[in-house]
Amino acid sequence: MVSFTLNSVLQSLRSPRLSRLMLGMGALLLAIEGTWSVPVHSSTAFGVYIILLLVLLCVQLPKLRFSAGWPAHIGMLLILAGSVLGASERIPCRMRLYVNEAGSIAYTDDMKTVQLPFTVALDKFETEYYANDKIAPKQFRSYLKVDGKDMTIEVNEPASYMGYSIFQDGYDMTDGKYSVLKFVRDPWLPVIYIGMALLAVAAVLLLFDRCNWKVILPVVILIAMMFTMFSIAKIEFQWLMPVLRSWWFVPHLGIYMLAYSVVAVAVIVTFFNTLLAKQLMRSASGLIVLGMLMGCIWARQAWGDYWGWDPKENWAAVTWFLTLMCLHVQDATRWKITMYVLLTFVALQITWYGVNYLPSAVNSLHTYNS
Repeated sequence: MVSFTLNSVLQSLRSPRLSRLMLGMGALLLAIEGTWSVPVHSSTAFGVYIILLLVLLCVQLPKLRFSAGWPAHIGMLLILAGSVLGASERIPCRMRLYVNEAGSIAYTDDMKTVQLPFTVALDKFETEYYANDKIAPKQFRSYLKVDGKDMTIEVNEPASYMGYSIFQDGYDMTDGKYSVLKFVRDPWLPVIYIGMALLAVAAVLLLFDRCNWKVILPVVILIAMMFTMFSIAKIEFQWLMPVLRSWWFVPHLGIYMLAYSVVAVAVIVTFFNTLLAKQLMRSASGLIVLGMLMGCIWARQAWGDYWGWDPKENWAAVTWFLTLMCLHVQDATRWKITMYVLLTFVALQITWYGVNYLPSAVNSLHTYNS
């Protein structure tokens, strides 16, 4: 009797319907925070959701074969577990230094003091401007001595010392007399990066699985070129801010444009061929994951955080969750596939440009032109 009950529970936990329900709950919570900047991620409800999601991922592992599902579930387990277990050990703090000043005490966002295990001195600070107009900074960097060791940091180019990563966080925009440095200690970061690597493997497996790219690829490339040209037209390259001056910029943008194009094609195809539309959503899901992972690594290099609960990040995750909900539909019911495809298309429109018009836009790190 007990065995029968346990098997029934396990069968229920492994059902695609429950997976879609959990993904839908996550998408809803992320959409709320991404729209109104409500700190859902720090709420008790979100904590319970993460615990349930971890349990679900563990229970579903035995039924998975070595396909995209296996590295995806393991990767998500490592990322979520590393984030939860490492939250108490992660130390982000900042220090403001004037030229020729040294210090070893930094402050958290809530103004708690952090005694660093080393001393940092600012030897020199310099700012590069576009066309020497002293208005738009092209790059800014600090020349440091960390325990007497020379180091140079700038936006997108942090340094490391004694388990801390040191980032160029800001500066005195009036006359450049001081530099703001950010220090991050995150001992669980290697675990999270392993999880990201496994997600990348899953994304590649999804990307080319069961899809007739010989027929679809020309259409996708054409639409991707249209998306890309529209995006580039909105970017003021002559005044590109320092955070965007990274070699991650092109692949991150390009991958997302391809993902958006695949979803756009899936919207058209779903009215004629449900099976092909689902296959396209598999590829779109893989592309979105790759784009998100590139963004996470880029954000870590620029801001010291691989995930900042930014409105654009949250809506990107919503879009990804919706593609996963589509993949967890076991039958080929047309209305279900069509619904998920259309919802994904709406979500990516919000992620792409609609987020700039949401109430949360004032707190976004991604509204660059503003």
